[in-house]
Amino acid sequence: MKEVYLAYFDFMGFKQFILNNEDEILMRRMGHIFRDIEICIARGNYHPPRGGVIYADTSKSKLNTLNISDTILFWTNDLSEESLAELIEVAYEFNWKEIGYNFPLRGAVVKGNVRFVSGRNDNPEGGSYTVQCLYGKGLVYAHDIAESQDWAGTIIDESVLGDLEKFEEGKSLIQKYMLDYEVPLKKNEPRPSKVFKLKQGSLNEESLKNTLNMVDYVFALDNKGIDHEDVQRKIKNTKQFIIDTKDIL
Repeated sequence: MKEVYLAYFDFMGFKQFILNNEDEILMRRMGHIFRDIEICIARGNYHPPRGGVIYADTSKSKLNTLNISDTILFWTNDLSEESLAELIEVAYEFNWKEIGYNFPLRGAVVKGNVRFVSGRNDNPEGGSYTVQCLYGKGLVYAHDIAESQDWAGTIIDESVLGDLEKFEEGKSLIQKYMLDYEVPLKKNEPRPSKVFKLKQGSLNEESLKNTLNMVDYVFALDNKGIDHEDVQRKIKNTKQFIIDTKDIL
């Protein structure tokens, strides 16, 4: 096992997304998710255009990334300041892109022990044995924090915040990308936490209205029904976060 920084994201409504759409739509929309992952990892770097299409250049990233159905994982190779800074920037970007425009999610950024096993063996009969497995207490911890939340948003764990506060760039990252909030939980009282912002700068009346409308749109996108009480509560809590933080820079 190795201690690393890990960002865990879980899409909400993914089962409905799969069951309520034809294969063509599923493949197109999953392509949008893959695109967002690559853009975030690339952090503004792109390959030269090919056939009029621009592709994200992920070659300069030191992060590891794994997408398993409705779960997206980013993790570092070590506990260096550089690795943590990259993870925070990538996780922040992915969080607001998905919640704001593509797919509602909840997440957690933690420090913990994990191990990654990867490999593929093909046999002469056309069969194969493939392993792409990340496991460990760090992953379980991140999963528990993410799954406990009753909104679309991401908590940054105290262990990560403690390390960020030890170096100058880390303090700047906290100020730029995070804020304090009482996060709504499914079964417990709200949890005082540092969470990722969903926007930079304050929102005027028109911007606030549009942002709140986008929450409804993203939750319902791809025939994901939003009539269920649990979904309505998550939408309400997400909107309340936006309203409560609309003037925070």
